[in-house]
Amino acid sequence: MGQEAQPARDKLNGLHPRKIEEIMISMNQPEVLKEVSGPWKSRIVWQDGFRVKAYMRNHAVEMDEPGALDASDKAASAHEQLLSAVGSCLAVGFVLNATRRGIRIHDMEIALEAHFDNILKWAGQCDTGNPGYRGITAKLFVKADADEVTLRELWRLAYEGSPVTQSVVRGTPVTAEFGAL
Repeated sequence: MGQEAQPARDKLNGLHPRKIEEIMISMNQPEVLKEVSGPWKSRIVWQDGFRVKAYMRNHAVEMDEPGALDASDKAASAHEQLLSAVGSCLAVGFVLNATRRGIRIHDMEIALEAHFDNILKWAGQCDTGNPGYRGITAKLFVKADADEVTLRELWRLAYEGSPVTQSVVRGTPVTAEFGAL
């Protein structure tokens, strides 16, 4: 799948529709499907206090907690980044499906909000309950060259096809292992 230079007029929503279709077709090949299915990896390295750095492929992202928790508040927290990951994955799915249908997006935002169910469990002050979000609300605001019915359908496809969102929705099991340094 070589990257050919294409004129800007061949782009839609910042993507090359022909290239996207080539990629979609190539995913029918077992070796390509295996490559894009994973493993996906991240490594987290403690910095100081509640600050950590996450390494993913050739990217690094810092995470921290708010100053109210005696942290330096130098970066967004892991739970804020989880919300952002859900929103980002929904946005990518929406843009992909709109582009595949030839729909130009003029403006798009996704607002996400969540509340912890029982943060006292995280703080070690309670042995029961769920320290995680009790639910996440993701609201799409979009201006595009399509009617509302079509845009709602694209939003549904983005939600149902989002690997990050569906990992959260379906409660993906996490195995916590230990290794002493």
